[in-house]
Amino acid sequence: MKKNRWIFLGAALVLLSGCGGEKTEKHISSSHKEKGDVTDITKKTATELAQKARDTAVDAVEDVKKDAKETLAKTKDELSKVIVAQAPGDKGKKLYVKCAGCHGANGEKHALGKSAVLAGQSASVLANKLKAYRAGTRNIAGMGTVMRGQLASLNERDILALAEYISTFKLKGK
Repeated sequence: MKKNRWIFLGAALVLLSGCGGEKTEKHISSSHKEKGDVTDITKKTATELAQKARDTAVDAVEDVKKDAKETLAKTKDELSKVIVAQAPGDKGKKLYVKCAGCHGANGEKHALGKSAVLAGQSASVLANKLKAYRAGTRNIAGMGTVMRGQLASLNERDILALAEYISTFKLKGK
């Protein structure tokens, strides 16, 4: 039985080495070339897919950032409304008395011909402007010092109450 194996093995070697050697080499060479082509195609496809995944991820991150900014802005506005809603309404009306001389009884005047009309502005926008004047970081039309003096004695709740009251003023015709 061992003898038969050796004979079979020898015959196989003779066939492989002598018979059809060129065909075998060509087939092997062709096979390596095809494998190289497949490898190149695979690499190219993988690179393209990776780039698409990266682009998709970058777009997704930008969308999340945009949504986060919008949500933050809405949250700040809502929070301001909640804080303003907690401020007593009559207090804002009482505080506005010293503002009416320049801004008008209903916030309809351009104070000293320089400022924007207060009527029609939201409470959060007004509160931010008032806080900036009080802090000395806002100076529109050179009125920063005057406004800072007017607001110096007001605390946070006073500013919010005043802003809430002013936000009830409507522009004429609207």
